[in-house]
Amino acid sequence: MGNLDIKFYWAVFLRRLPYFLVIVAFLTAGAVTVAMILPPVYTSSASMLVEPQQIPGDLAQTMVPVDPYEQAQIIEQRLMTRANLLALGKRIGMYDGVDPPMSANAIVGDISQRILFIGFTPDVTRGPGTPGATILGVSFDGPTAEYANKGANELVNLVLEENVRLRTGRASDTLEFFQAEVDRLAAALDAQGKKISQFKTENFSALPDSLNDRRSQQLLQQQRLLTLEQQESDLRNQRATVVWVYQRTGHSSATGQLSPEETQLQSLQNQLVQMRTIYAASSPRIRMLESQVAGLQKVVDDQRAARTVPGPDGQPAQPASDLDVETAPIDAQLKFIADNKALIQKTLDDLDKSIQATPANEQVLDGMERELTNLQNQYNAAVQSASQAQVGERIEVLSKGERFSLIQQPNLPTKPASPNRKLIAAAGMLGGITAGLGFILLMELLNHSIRRPGELTAKLGIEPFATLPYIRTPGEMRRKRTIVAGTVALIAVALPALLFAVQTYYMPLDALMDQALAKVGLSMPTAIVPDTPPAAAPAATTAPAAQP
Repeated sequence: MGNLDIKFYWAVFLRRLPYFLVIVAFLTAGAVTVAMILPPVYTSSASMLVEPQQIPGDLAQTMVPVDPYEQAQIIEQRLMTRANLLALGKRIGMYDGVDPPMSANAIVGDISQRILFIGFTPDVTRGPGTPGATILGVSFDGPTAEYANKGANELVNLVLEENVRLRTGRASDTLEFFQAEVDRLAAALDAQGKKISQFKTENFSALPDSLNDRRSQQLLQQQRLLTLEQQESDLRNQRATVVWVYQRTGHSSATGQLSPEETQLQSLQNQLVQMRTIYAASSPRIRMLESQVAGLQKVVDDQRAARTVPGPDGQPAQPASDLDVETAPIDAQLKFIADNKALIQKTLDDLDKSIQATPANEQVLDGMERELTNLQNQYNAAVQSASQAQVGERIEVLSKGERFSLIQQPNLPTKPASPNRKLIAAAGMLGGITAGLGFILLMELLNHSIRRPGELTAKLGIEPFATLPYIRTPGEMRRKRTIVAGTVALIAVALPALLFAVQTYYMPLDALMDQALAKVGLSMPTAIVPDTPPAAAPAATTAPAAQP
C-alpha cells in the first residue's frame, strides 16, 4: 500500500474520464431503452392437488398406477406435442392479430417457452414412503394479463382432461384386454374339450377309465374259454367211445335209443336162432317165427326209410347208421363249442389289443387334460382379473380413484412478472461503470510511456528537480468538454432512437434477442402483441368425469 500512488491514479482517471463517461452513457442508455421498450410479460399460474383414491384399496383396487409424478410427466409430454401446442395457441387466440403472421414452427417454439410445469418431477426432499400431499402447478406467460390468464386456464383444463383421459383410458384398455383374454380362453377351452371328446369317441374301447372292466371281462372270457375247452374235450372223448363200441359190436352203446319194433325184431331174431338149433326147418314153430321176423323186419325197414336223409341229388340216401345217429348230436355240440371258442378268442384278441393301446392313449389323454386344466386355470384367473378391471374402470369412470383436482384457480395478474425494468437499467449502469473502469485499466496496462518522476529515476537513472504537467488553454478545455457532452448527449438520444427504430420497423428487440440466444443454444419467449385484445378468459374447471 505504501507504493500505491492514489493521486497519480486519480489523475489518470480524470484524464480518461471522457472515455469512462461515454462507455457508461452508452451502456446505461441502451439498458434503459431496452428496459423501456421490452414488452411486458404477465404470468398466471394455478395449483392442483393429487387426491388419493376415495375408495379403500383393500375393498376395491384401481388398475391404474398410482404414481402421480409418472402421470404428470406423461401428461406433460402429451401436451407438449406439436399438434396440441398449435391447438392451444388457436384456442387462446394470441397469434391471430400478429402481422406478419407467424409460421407454425414459430408458434410452437414460442408457446412452448411460455408454458411451465411446476412440480411435475418427484420431490427430492421427500424420502420413499414419506407421506405428504402432492401439489402440481402450471403457469403461462402472456403479453397481456388477459392472455396469461386465458392461457393458464386452458392449460389447467388440458391437464385435468388429460388426467381423466389417461386414467379412464388405461382402465378401459385393461378391461378390454382381460375381456379379450376371457373370450380367447373360453374358445380355447371349448376347442380343447371338443378335442378330448373326439379322442375319447375314436378310442372308446381303449380308454384308461375302462381298463379294469376290460381286464375283468378278459378274465371272464378266459374262464369261459377254459370251460368250453373242457366240454369239448369231454365230448371228443364221448364220441371216441361211441365209435370204439360201434366198431367192435356193430351197434352203438345207446340201445335205449332203439325203437320198440327194432328191439322186438332183435329179440325175435335171437329166438329164431335158438329155435333152429332145436327144431327142424319145416317145423311150424320155426315157420311162425320166420313169418313174425319177416313182418316185423318190414315195419323196421319202413321206419328206417322214413328216417333216411335225402342225398345231394334229391334221391333217398342210405339210412343213417346207429353210429351216425349217436355221433350227430355230439358233432353238433362240438361245432357249437368251436363257434363259441372262435367268438371268445376274437373278443380276447380285441381286449388284448385295446389293453395294449391303453397306456399310450392314457398318456395322450393326460396331456390333453393337463392342457385343459391349464386353460381352465388361466380362464379363472382371467375372469377374476376382468372382474377387478371392471371394478377399476368403474372407479375411474366415477372419478373415485386418484385424480388431479384444482385447488387454486389461475389468477389474473395485476402487474407484469417481467421484464424487471429497474433491474435491467441498474444492470446496464453497473455494467457501464464496470466496462468504463475496465477500459481505463486496459489502456493503462497497454501504456508503457514514462509519466512519473519515479519512472524517470528507475528507467533513466536521473533525479528530476521538478515536474510540470501539461497545461491546457481555456479553449482546449471548453472544446474537450463540448465534445464529451455532445458525445454523451448523442448517445443518450441516438441510441434509444436507433433501438426504437429497430423495435418498430425491423424486429422486436426480444425476438431479436431470442434469435441471437438461439444461435448460442439459449432461448426466451417471443413477444407477441396482437392487434385485438382477447375475450374474457374462462375460469379453469376440473375435468368432467366420464359418464358410466
